Amino acid sequence: MPGAIIYGMSTQFPNGIEIFRAGRHTDNAGTARDFTDADIHAIAAGYSAAKHEAPIVVGHPELDSPAYGWVDSVRAESASDGARLVIDARDVEPQFAEMVKTRRFPKRSAAFYAPDHPSNPTPGQWYLRHVGFLGATPPAISGLKPIQFSDVGESINFFLSTEDLNVTEQEQELERLRTQIAQRDEALAAANARADESQRQVAAFAEARRADQHAAHVTFAEAEVNAGRLMPKERASTIAVLDVLADAAAVEFAEGDAKKTVSPVEFVKSLITARPPGVQFGEHAPGSVAVQTGKPKTDAELDAAARRLAAEKGISFAEAAHQIIKMGE
Repeated sequence: MPGAIIYGMSTQFPNGIEIFRAGRHTDNAGTARDFTDADIHAIAAGYSAAKHEAPIVVGHPELDSPAYGWVDSVRAESASDGARLVIDARDVEPQFAEMVKTRRFPKRSAAFYAPDHPSNPTPGQWYLRHVGFLGATPPAISGLKPIQFSDVGESINFFLSTEDLNVTEQEQELERLRTQIAQRDEALAAANARADESQRQVAAFAEARRADQHAAHVTFAEAEVNAGRLMPKERASTIAVLDVLADAAAVEFAEGDAKKTVSPVEFVKSLITARPPGVQFGEHAPGSVAVQTGKPKTDAELDAAARRLAAEKGISFAEAAHQIIKMGE
């Protein structure tokens, strides 16, 4: 229906906005002016975006800016109480459209160049200068739609309240749109709930996987300490390094003419297990290693002694530790 504003699923600025109608109106200076149906049709027919594209603004800025959209076309529509001037807009800022939808600007005003205005693109008749959206500007004409005739500079402005648009014939359509919006919101909420549950399951799986990996790294490090390939003080750092490398991507390298792929964790493990056994620090069965003479040494003392011997003789740490255990210090 002409004049009704219908918003779709997203905030699109509507077409068919009524901005003015025929009749007698009085401006703020007290001058009464008559606009006939013929005047309304002449304004619509004379509008040309190529001559002057009327901007959509807030209030009545003197320089017609900033523009939040543009009047694409103007048409006249017949009604029992006088012809109506209706516009279609283009390139309207989405945020501005949302503010109009939520009634932040419940009133609108059409500003016209007077017929004798020097900037009028169609001298001799009224021409649309801009359409201003306003807040709580009260109507000045009793018994009419909230339309106010006022003089801003050399343009004439008319106010129209969106509350007075005839939407009776659109009630069913509006109800259908409200139902669609409610259904969309329900579907979106359900989809968000499913996504949250999926993320929770993924996080739980990742946490369980990290726990399993950590347990495996602890077992490996304990075994290597007992085998003499790791010192006890290297146990914690080895586990920490393996935990960090657990999520690292596999590494590809050339081995002769062939390419080989290995995970960083397995590569570090292979380096450790390839070390020759040195001192065994775990529990041992009787006779598994030679018993030291003299006062037993602590792990720290064995470690320090082995490092000194290795430095003095230029031998490996494992060999030095083995000699210290066999011969004593």
